[in-house]
Amino acid sequence: MNLTLEVVVDNKLMMVTFYKVDALAKHHNGSSIIILGSREYHSEVPYDQMWEKLKKLNYESTIRK
Repeated sequence: MNLTLEVVVDNKLMMVTFYKVDALAKHHNGSSIIILGSREYHSEVPYDQMWEKLKKLNYESTIRK
């Protein structure tokens, strides 16, 4: 997986590239919370769109092997 997103980390807006995601959660406003290790990254991408994007990336990575 190779996913670059604009996220909030420690109250700072920054671009982060994710090579794996441990979990995905839905923020109370409908946006996404990406969990990697013990850190949470907040993205304005709606949860449903992020879920579909992660499923597609995961599927594409499995057919390349």
